[in-house]
Amino acid sequence: MKYLAIIEDTIREGLAKKTILGMFIVSTVAIVIAVLLFQMDVIQHGLLSPAQGHIQTGRAPQANMLGVTVLDMVWMLVASSLLGLVVLIGSFVTTGFITSIMEKGTIDLLLSKPVPRWLYVAGRYSGAVLIILAEVAYLILGLWLVGGISLGAWDANFLWAIPIITLGFAGVYAVIALFGILTRSSWFALILALALYILAAFVLPFGAWLDRLLSGSTDQGALSVIARVFHYTVPSQEIGKTLSYILLHQPVTVTPILMTAGLSLAYLALASWAFSKKEF
Repeated sequence: MKYLAIIEDTIREGLAKKTILGMFIVSTVAIVIAVLLFQMDVIQHGLLSPAQGHIQTGRAPQANMLGVTVLDMVWMLVASSLLGLVVLIGSFVTTGFITSIMEKGTIDLLLSKPVPRWLYVAGRYSGAVLIILAEVAYLILGLWLVGGISLGAWDANFLWAIPIITLGFAGVYAVIALFGILTRSSWFALILALALYILAAFVLPFGAWLDRLLSGSTDQGALSVIARVFHYTVPSQEIGKTLSYILLHQPVTVTPILMTAGLSLAYLALASWAFSKKEF
């Protein structure tokens, strides 16, 4: 019950922020725009046409694009873009949930209650993830219903974007929670976590590729080793590719999902432990 009360308090704090209300307003506008666009005959015909006639299959995650429509490609682009936006904007909106409990006065009140310290971190973290889950579900379900009603295309694969995008955010937010507790600064934690995420997702893979190009081997080079370490220690790596494979009806491996979930729990456990040991 105490855990649920902390989650409820976090959600109430989130709803009080105008930025979260703004996210729902923007999502509503996006759904309304989709309704208007999907009523146009030329767009309906184009979205339901085979994707092979519009793209070069060599650029797709798999060469086999049989049965994939332009609408599937649109859903993939929407979901991939939303993943990045949710990680960035969601982290910005919720980053203060963890550090706010360490403010003078607040922490004194919390420590006076017979509640384990780790429960505060777990509850605040869960509340933030639930807020993002509600936002993502609202937008994805809205677009899916628009597509289904307007086009008759009820592709349930698009709904997989809800848990996968939320999991991607949860992975990054677990790192933010840890850095926030260690530094007591929400902004510093946000910058560190996003820099780590961007470095692992874009910079190091390119460096590893360049390293292999210059050395001619996949086992040599410092950048390749560093990229491999980041791959197994930073959450949400390659989860976007998994989402793309699902939406394009391609064979999927669940390894990135399991790794992200496991690393999220590991970083959350570290954050809870650090908060329990911290002196105030």
